[in-house]
Amino acid sequence: MAELDSNRKQDDLTWLENLQRNSWEPEIIITGLILAFLFIFPAKIYEFSAYLVQDLGTGFLLSTLVLFYLSVVISVFKIFFIVQLSLRFIWAGLLGLSYAFPKGVNQEKLFKVAQGYSYQHPDEMVLRMEKICSMTLAYPVSISILILIFTFYLGTLIAIKVLFNLPFMAIYAFFLISIMAYAILMATMKKNKFKNWYSNTMLSSVGATYQSNIGKWFTVWYGLIVILLSIPVILNDVKGFDLFFNEKNLSETDINWPISEYYFEDVHPEEKRYPRAYAQSQIMEGSSYRLGLPFYVDDNKSLASLREKFQDELDSISWGKIEAMPDLYQIYIDDEPYYPKNWLPLKSSISGQKSFETILYLDSLESGIHELRVEKVMVIPDFLTNKLKFRHLENWSNFKFLKP
Repeated sequence: MAELDSNRKQDDLTWLENLQRNSWEPEIIITGLILAFLFIFPAKIYEFSAYLVQDLGTGFLLSTLVLFYLSVVISVFKIFFIVQLSLRFIWAGLLGLSYAFPKGVNQEKLFKVAQGYSYQHPDEMVLRMEKICSMTLAYPVSISILILIFTFYLGTLIAIKVLFNLPFMAIYAFFLISIMAYAILMATMKKNKFKNWYSNTMLSSVGATYQSNIGKWFTVWYGLIVILLSIPVILNDVKGFDLFFNEKNLSETDINWPISEYYFEDVHPEEKRYPRAYAQSQIMEGSSYRLGLPFYVDDNKSLASLREKFQDELDSISWGKIEAMPDLYQIYIDDEPYYPKNWLPLKSSISGQKSFETILYLDSLESGIHELRVEKVMVIPDFLTNKLKFRHLENWSNFKFLKP
């Protein structure tokens, strides 16, 4: 029986050694597939975060936190796997070199100035690069488990906020307290049940293996350098998301230099959502102009509160009667108010975005460039107390169009 167990252990070791030698094949395939997925995923994250704001009403701050967190994760992993794939490219070149010239350097055929020095053998370089490649692939594995746990925790908090309609501050405070409690537990020098359990997990074991073999500070600095390299990618992935902050006016930059794809259908990707008012094109066709307003679920919550608690504020700015969601908006063309007769609720079959659309009849409008501005009234909860506040946005949306 003991001999059988010994043979089984020897077979396991032989299998593991063979697997380690041939690990480069699945390594390259896995890296390539993950990279392809990572380059597609950022657009999905952006739209998911916009969905959280518009359809679930999680609030801009929480959805921005989700967007930044997931963008950081995706961008960091992009850099990790690009580095790993680049190292495999070097490894393949060295492997070819070792096959073509198995004896390595021939000192006699070198220039005189290069003779007499010690050069690395191709086989040594291949083995060294193999170790480096395997190490760089294992590093993201050491943090991916932690990221998965943290992502699940963040998703649970978001679900609780949406289901129970809790204020953002309550979720944020609970999040900070839980993170601080975890940090205190891990920072204490004394052993405890939690630390004993954690040390036996795969996450802790992989991290400890890295730190003890290549240096604890090297692993920290390597991770920080990768994060720094990923910052430009992150900023590009989150560009323009501030327009989904439904509770604020457009900035002067957004008004003076608007990004066309956010406002005009003919240059807008079908799979993306509109953050503010949008039109069919920047150039009118005929005498009518189609205009759309994106649906925000928080606007639905504003209707009753505005009618019941803030009628005096509405009267002070001469706002019309509020009965439906489009009544929260007032359209101005060249600072002249325009009152659409009706609004049609729609839902995109591609992006899933809900919106209200109407037709503006502009027969009397002269040829030339005109400004379309949208004002908005709404009720928002205070960040700290959750008390409702009235807000009048005079430049909620603003763009220019041309009538030929």
